[in-house]
Amino acid sequence: MKSNKIKICGITDLEIANHAILSGADYLGFVAYKKSPRNISFCDSKNIISKLQNPIKTVAVVVDPEINEIKEIEDSGFNYIQLHGNESIVDMALIKKETKLKIIKAFGISNEKDLLLTKDYIDLCDLFLFDAKPEGHEMPGGNAKKFDWDLLKNESIEKEFFLSGGLDLINLEIALKNNITSFFDVSSSIESSPGVKDKAKIIQFIDKIKSS
Repeated sequence: MKSNKIKICGITDLEIANHAILSGADYLGFVAYKKSPRNISFCDSKNIISKLQNPIKTVAVVVDPEINEIKEIEDSGFNYIQLHGNESIVDMALIKKETKLKIIKAFGISNEKDLLLTKDYIDLCDLFLFDAKPEGHEMPGGNAKKFDWDLLKNESIEKEFFLSGGLDLINLEIALKNNITSFFDVSSSIESSPGVKDKAKIIQFIDKIKSS
């Protein structure tokens, strides 16, 4: 049986990063998107990564990146790049060619058609991430919205995936009980205010998953 994995996303400072590691996180996500309250530069991310107490998988979360950004992401010490925009199959193929980083492709999900579209990306990334599909002026992710998880029961997902979007201690229990996935991504529900992580909430969330 595979053990559950947790990504604490929206890391902006070293103290919280090390706290997440000591609490049992498996991945740390750094959001490089200027409109996000969790935005952090590659330079500041690199500084945090270089000072982490223990090794951990680090993820650069980007939206429709330019190819010249890929080298900067690699040089910052990341292990993964998470593509959270409208990257096409052509874009993905080019990015895959240009980097040795492992790739996570995020998808906004609102219906079965959205899930069917993911099949074309199976060979272009290492992991999927499923989030609620943004509406109107919402950000590409991190909107604390849950999508209909029943959609995942109706489709055969041939790639391991992170479950994201509005995860909290209550609905997390449902996800764990139904064995939806072994990978969980959380950000807003472990914050005291947008972009400010809460140490106690981090411990509670991770303990809930690790003890299941």
